Parts: sequence; structure tokens; C-alpha cells
Amino acid sequence: MFRGFAIDYVIQAHGLVFLSGWVAGGKAETVLRQHDRGAKAGIGAVTFFRRPDLEAAYPSPGANVRGMLVVIEVASGAIFTLCGTRFLLASPEPGAPGLERLLAEHKARIGFLLRVTADRPGLCAEIASQVIPISSPRARGFIEQAKGVAAHGGIVVGWVVVCPGVRLALADSAGNFAWMDKAVRWHRPDIVDAFGHEFGNDTFNAGFMHAWHKPIHMGQEIRLIAVDGDEACTAAVARWDSAPQEPVSFARWAFALPTPPDRFFERLEQHDGAIIESLVRAKLSGRPRDSMEITNFGQPPSDPTCSVVVPLFGRFDFMLNQLLAFSEDEEIRDGAELIYVVDDPRILSDVRRTAPRLFEANRVPFRLVSADDNRGYSGANNVGIAVARAPNLLLLNSDVIPIEPGWLGKMLGVLETRADVGAVGARLFYPNGSIQHDGIAFAWEPDLNAHVNKHPGMGLEAGSPSATATPRVAVTGACLLMRRADYLRIGGLDEGFLVGDFEDSDLCLKVREAGYAIVCVEDVHLVHLERQSFAAIGQDNFRNLVVRYNAWRHEKRWKAAISAILASGKAQ
Repeated sequence: MFRGFAIDYVIQAHGLVFLSGWVAGGKAETVLRQHDRGAKAGIGAVTFFRRPDLEAAYPSPGANVRGMLVVIEVASGAIFTLCGTRFLLASPEPGAPGLERLLAEHKARIGFLLRVTADRPGLCAEIASQVIPISSPRARGFIEQAKGVAAHGGIVVGWVVVCPGVRLALADSAGNFAWMDKAVRWHRPDIVDAFGHEFGNDTFNAGFMHAWHKPIHMGQEIRLIAVDGDEACTAAVARWDSAPQEPVSFARWAFALPTPPDRFFERLEQHDGAIIESLVRAKLSGRPRDSMEITNFGQPPSDPTCSVVVPLFGRFDFMLNQLLAFSEDEEIRDGAELIYVVDDPRILSDVRRTAPRLFEANRVPFRLVSADDNRGYSGANNVGIAVARAPNLLLLNSDVIPIEPGWLGKMLGVLETRADVGAVGARLFYPNGSIQHDGIAFAWEPDLNAHVNKHPGMGLEAGSPSATATPRVAVTGACLLMRRADYLRIGGLDEGFLVGDFEDSDLCLKVREAGYAIVCVEDVHLVHLERQSFAAIGQDNFRNLVVRYNAWRHEKRWKAAISAILASGKAQ
């Protein structure tokens, strides 16, 4: 039972009630009861601490006098029970003590307050501002990088070792706060060597990375806080520095930070995925739409039936092969609007210099379009489509070479006769005659934790082609035909993917979402040299991680739709 207790003061702030006082006797679990009228089923916690002044006043060994700090979620006018006594909480009077007094007098219990208010970031930030910058024998840490972009967020990287039970958080000087429970961790042999004698196995996975999804001011302080029981300390301090603002450059920097492959999907979900998406949106919204330069070679058809859009990146020598094939195809030479989009400033000058000779050699009219920057596969196609005039659009890779004429007419015939079809693909071959593409299927890839695009039949010998268009779940963007109106209605190619992956399957899934079918024309002969231009991007680890990012983004949007396709047995 309680021998006595007293409440020194009561503070109401952020929808909570803080009571500071003392108690003699009694058990911890009997101090607070919150089942009375008006009390909420939320926060209710108490911690005890030594009060030397009371111990001197009550020297009896059995007195058991302790300081007491209580946090309770209860509204004004509610009744709650404390130490066996019922209280009615009155509204605070003007000039009543504020949270500043509580934090000033209970610095040694900041950890308790942070733990109790963990789901209230605003309050946690105010409490964290009072964390004492002292070292702790149970926590060591260092912030090696704190980089971000002002309006988009940033990443904090470093190392930290803590004893079991210590919880970590980040706080800045602007009053923002975030727990680090979902930080990405990795092994640091240097930290094991430095602190293994002191922390033992707790030095494993000392490296950490955590995103900061809050506004950043360069030079502003960011602190690593260790919460240990009732106490809290600052384990490390750094100041924000600038990270690359261009999305691919930011990703190149961020993806260089070590992450276990099996946790990369989780990392994107919890940390830098949202930052990269935000940077992409900012880049797209700030990009001028009317900065294209257009040059015509020859006289294009006055009323084309189809606009053929061909992006050029890395290399442009395939133009010669394509134009030579097009020169022998009356449907393209006389009825199609051919648009080459230069999506690589590095080759723009050479393309401009070579284009007149290519036209003179093949006499196939074409338009050369450039936007003076690299916009990626989706962006380059959208630049071409923005100037296209025909009612139908064909997305065509520069490394797709027709072997015989008539192929475009066969694809257009499907759109003209079948209103239910929204996208038409074509069977593509490797130079050795085996199949490169005959439609896209989705398959689960455990390593990426996402569904990926597969080409069933790739590398196999082609059988007799079907005389009619065959249904497919999706088709490659290397040769994809749509009505212009349908393309614009569903939003076209998404420019939010990095470098180039999954844009075509994303487009096809939007076609299916709009209620249209997708088919593949097999009775055509087109050779696809497959991703030759991507050799300019490289096949290093960054390229692999970009694929993982795009897979994560694709999965986030289409997981339910793909799962339904697979469950229906229509995978291919």
C-alpha cells in the first residue's frame, strides 16, 4: 500500500498530462489506473528515480520514498486514479507550467519521455532538443555522411554500436525527429576491430544508413541519439551537406552505399526510394516542354497513317540499316512519318552532320528532333510523340531492322479491324534466326523481391507463324503500335523510371487497365539486335541496382494486377 504521495506540478501539453512528484511505498503497477470516466486507452506510463531530498527527510529504511514522473493520455474533465486516489483533471490555468519546466527538471529521464511518446514525432522532437551531448558507456557512434537535397530529404550514413536495449533516433535542430528502428545495417570489420573488446558481438552490423524524409537546411545540425532506459545521450553530431540533385546522379551516389542485396527492396521502400521519386518529379515539372529543335530531311507525307518514333542514344549507326530497309518498303516511304529523337547530347553534333548524307543515300524523308538533354527511353519517345501528326504511333528501337516490307501494314491492320485491341507488338528475331521476342510474361524474381519481364521462347527456333494476331499479356516497347488517342488517354510512357527498364510493361499494364487487349503479330520478319545502345550505360553494379529500383517502382504500382494475371493462368 502507499504510505503517501504528492504531486509537485501538473503540465498539459500535446494532448498529454505530465505529473511530477513523489511516492512512498506501493508497487509500480499499482501507481496508475486509467479505467475511469473520460480516460483514454492510450499512453499511461510511470518511472521512478532517486530523490535525495526526500531520502534525507524520510530516513527510515522502510520508507521507500522515490521521485515519480507520470505520463497519461487523459482529457480535461476526465477522472483517473493515481496511487489509489481519484482525480478530476481540470483545465490548465493561464500561466501554468509548460513543457520547458518538465524537460529542464527531468533531463535524466529524457529517454523515458521519448519512449513513451514514440508515436508523436512533433513531441519527440521537442523532447529530443534537451538531450544532453554526453558520451555513454553503452553507445558509440559516428555520422560519416549527412547529405540531402533541401526540399526532398536526405540520407544519414555512419556507424553505431550499442548494448542490447538501447534504441536509436535522429533529430535535427529544426525540431524534427525520427526513430531508426528500420535503418539499413551492414557489417563493418573496422568497427569490430576498434570496439570488439568493449562491445563484443554487439559490434556486428555496425554500419547504418537512414533516410531523412523532412526538410533540410544545408549546414543544419543532425544528431544521432541513443535512448537507454530513462536516459538519452547524443552519440554523434554532423551537419547537412548537399547531395546531387539530378535523380540519376543522386541514385549513383546513394546506391554506392553498401546494402545487402536481399534488403535493397526494403531499403527503397523505407529510405531513398521516395527521395529519388521526388527528385524525378521535380526534374520533370521543371523541364521546358517547348525547347525541342526539329529539322526535316525530305518532304514527309502530308497525311501520314502512322508516326514511327525512334530514340537514339549512345550510337546512331543503326540509322543507316533502318533507312536502307525503309527505302524498300512503300508503306513506310510514302505513308509513315519517321521521327528520330536524339536523346544523347554527346552524339547530337555527329547525327546532325550525318543526317543529310543518310537522306541523300536512301531518299526516305525523316524528321530529326532533339531536346538537348537525356530524357531516357520514355522521355525520348514522348518528345517524338509530342510532334507526331499521325493517328497511330509506332515505338521502334533503332536496333530493330526489318528484313522484308509489309510488316507495318500487318500491324496497322489489327488496329483498324479490332476496336478491342489497344497495343500491337511484333515477333522479333535474333540475327541467327532464333526468337528474341514473342510477347512478355511476368515471373516472380526472389532476388529482386518483385515480378520481372520474361520473354518466353527467347532463343528458340521459330515455328510456323500464326496468321492472326495472338493474345499476349504485354509486348516489348522495341516495336509497339498504338492509336495516338489511346496512348494519350492512358498517360503514355511513364518517365519516372531511371535509365530504362519496365517502361514498356508499365505501358502495357495501363493498356490492360483501360480495358484493351494486347496482341502480337507473328507473321513479320524483324531483327532485334537487343539493347545495343545500352552498352553506353555500362553493366556495372550501378546498372544492376537501377534495375532493382525500377523493379521496386513497377512492383509497387502493379503487384495486385500482375498477381491477378498469374492467378488467372494468362501469364503467356
